[in-house]
Amino acid sequence: MKMNFDLAPDRRGTDSVKWDNVAAEFGMTPGDDILPMWVADMDFACAPELMEAVRSAFTPGVLGYRNLSSRFHEAIAGWMQKRHGLTVPADSILPLPGVIPGISAAISAFTQPGDGVIIQPPVYPPFMGVTRNMGRVVLENTLIEHEADGILTYEIDFDGLRALAARPDARLMVLCSPHNPLGRVWSREELTEICRICAENDVYLVSDEIHSDIILGGAQFTPILTAAADCGITSRICQLGSPSKSFNTAGTHVAYTIVPDARERSAISRVFGSMHIPADTFISTEVVTAAYGSAGYYPDELSAYLTENMDFFVDRLRAALPGIRLTRPQATYLLWADFRGCGFPAEKVMRLLCDEARVAPDPGEWFAADRKGCLRINVAMPHHMLEEAADRIIRTLRAATEKENHQ
Repeated sequence: MKMNFDLAPDRRGTDSVKWDNVAAEFGMTPGDDILPMWVADMDFACAPELMEAVRSAFTPGVLGYRNLSSRFHEAIAGWMQKRHGLTVPADSILPLPGVIPGISAAISAFTQPGDGVIIQPPVYPPFMGVTRNMGRVVLENTLIEHEADGILTYEIDFDGLRALAARPDARLMVLCSPHNPLGRVWSREELTEICRICAENDVYLVSDEIHSDIILGGAQFTPILTAAADCGITSRICQLGSPSKSFNTAGTHVAYTIVPDARERSAISRVFGSMHIPADTFISTEVVTAAYGSAGYYPDELSAYLTENMDFFVDRLRAALPGIRLTRPQATYLLWADFRGCGFPAEKVMRLLCDEARVAPDPGEWFAADRKGCLRINVAMPHHMLEEAADRIIRTLRAATEKENHQ
């Protein structure tokens, strides 16, 4: 193993959103004892090969305009083939300044104000935010929840999806694959059915696959373009990705979309061109070529470590907190936890953890309005920090439960 994920860089005082914004974001008294478990980046060092490649971009000593190298496209195409068995023509790849800007560009290119955009909550909040900000209507196809012995699993409501897709105002669907925050890896069959439904109803399909290289416990990820090929679909679809989650490079704003249809690629490119916004950054080529080249070992080592972290955290909380319900994610480093059955009012959960445990996860209502008392918890940290977080959560919530029982 090349990486030592038991070591954590000290990010305090570095203008880190995760560490330096957490107190203000959640109304906490500032202090070095806070354990942030919110923003989806990791408290692990990047691969040294990637850092060296980024440093090489600055060797000339000039931060002037740069062309995007063909190596950018070739590296992505090579990774898709090697990692996912997906053959991607290099010219079908467009650079992006982020996956969410890519989603926004697709919404702008393929819908009009007032059109409906299908999402599947609880889901990453910007899916809803950018849709509404652009004057489109959010059409919610809420995922179906199941529970067995305190473990939550989710499936797609295909009847609901067919009904929404058949609406005359439904023009686009944003799929989260793997799903954030629920950690579901959709099966090839599920993805194929989504493709069919969208194609039959002329709904443009956008698949956010930013977490596709962080697969836990032996699950099998399928790219949406693989599923689309299974049913002969080559247009009205795009697949978005980035090294940002699996290689911890979110601050570089390096992402891409794969768009099989040439006219659709042009339409997305025109959105950025109309605003004169560069779709790549100064270090896009270096980040992608290193991540998908010399640092390509990183996601597998990371996934093994995160699988252990996730299993530990889920088992620890389940054993200690009666009434808690949690996912056991198949992907991502994000855990979905429902504390509403733990013996105290749901509206108290977030404040208890922030104020008493000094642990700061994401509140569930960010992902779906009716999920107050649920939390998204980021476990991408060294194991000793995760143990400390688990101990704090358990002590705090046990004390809160006892207090409620004696009132």
